[in-house]
Amino acid sequence: MGLDDKNIKILSIEEEKIKDKKVKIVNVITTIKKVNCPICNKYTKSVHDYLKPINSKYVKIAEYDCYLRITRKRFICRKCNKRIIEDIAIVNKGKSITNALEIKIRKDLLKSCYSIKDIAEINNVSPDKVRNVLLDAMNDYPEYVKTLPDIISFDEFKADTNEGKYAFIMNDPIRKRTLDILPSRKKDYLMSYFTKVENRKNVKYVISDMYEPYLIVTKVMFKNAKYVVDRFHYTEYVMDALDDIRIRLQKNFGYNSKEYRILKNKKNVSLLRKYYNDINWYVYTKRYEHGRQVDKLPIDILDELLNINDELERGYQLKELFLDIIHHDLTPEEAKVELENWIELCNESNINEFIEASKTINNWLEYICNSFIDKRFSNGYTEGLNNKIKVIKRTAYGFRNFKFFRLRLMYILNKNISGKFKKNKK
Repeated sequence: MGLDDKNIKILSIEEEKIKDKKVKIVNVITTIKKVNCPICNKYTKSVHDYLKPINSKYVKIAEYDCYLRITRKRFICRKCNKRIIEDIAIVNKGKSITNALEIKIRKDLLKSCYSIKDIAEINNVSPDKVRNVLLDAMNDYPEYVKTLPDIISFDEFKADTNEGKYAFIMNDPIRKRTLDILPSRKKDYLMSYFTKVENRKNVKYVISDMYEPYLIVTKVMFKNAKYVVDRFHYTEYVMDALDDIRIRLQKNFGYNSKEYRILKNKKNVSLLRKYYNDINWYVYTKRYEHGRQVDKLPIDILDELLNINDELERGYQLKELFLDIIHHDLTPEEAKVELENWIELCNESNINEFIEASKTINNWLEYICNSFIDKRFSNGYTEGLNNKIKVIKRTAYGFRNFKFFRLRLMYILNKNISGKFKKNKK
């Protein structure tokens, strides 16, 4: 049972019905022989009387809901006539659940697959009790961050808060830590928030996507910081340009045509988007042709795709050239020269999709080149957290209270289980 406290003695274990449910009742009594008087600071061994037993919920035992029925003594100080109720370590004063159960609830709160209602049912407590445990655990959590690390990342996720459709998340991508979650990503709100940060001048890099308000906030609030566009986001523009060519060509062919089926195939789409050097071209893969499964080499499938149209082939070569630049170890200055040459090739190609993509790359070129300063400059950690947040929202069917939502997220993402259960002095 885990009741290894020397000040507790188990008298008996009974079975009772509480709310039409069989539960185990563990009768315990304290073995404390003396207490310290808070008035005269003297120890007393004189027992005045025994208090009425109280029931405190305990963790499940062999799948039975369990209660501790605790009998406590009341001592009397012979010097000042003060009556003292003994404290016990397994239950904090004023709590209806034991410390062991509270720790169990806190551990369950760390699991993103559990909603508040799920945790309440598992531990035989009310949802309000679970919420109170979380609020108690996060009682001292600050409303804003006072100091920031030298590298931070910005992003947003869909939250439908009172402040707007999107919530804002700020992370430390190097130490893999969530710094804060805010109800709005609006420029004015973020500037008001960052005025409270004490060491804004120490921030050296801000990593984010190509969302202009984040760039403006960085320039105004973090004057010594360089803005870095995450590689995933600007690479996605080039990938989407190639995909737009495929979709445009696909629409030109009839629904029952061979070309339509080849361009529509999801495996073929994935093959087009992958980097050439990341594919094992000489390992056979399964394809469905002429009513049966056949083995084909990826290199043959790619040739078949690119032979459909000259624009698709040229777009694929532009995509590969761009990925060659991204995957090489270049300095920001070298990357700028290479990307400018690539933009020029896009304009000469007369392919509308790549001309538009190259315009976006050119507009953000300075901040894209900053991503070549260090390979660690990535929003990958943040994007991973956003997926986890989606799971938490989906499991709970949404959150009406953003403040509580923020505390639950910060509790899970930073694995905050710092319960303070102080042992009583003898």
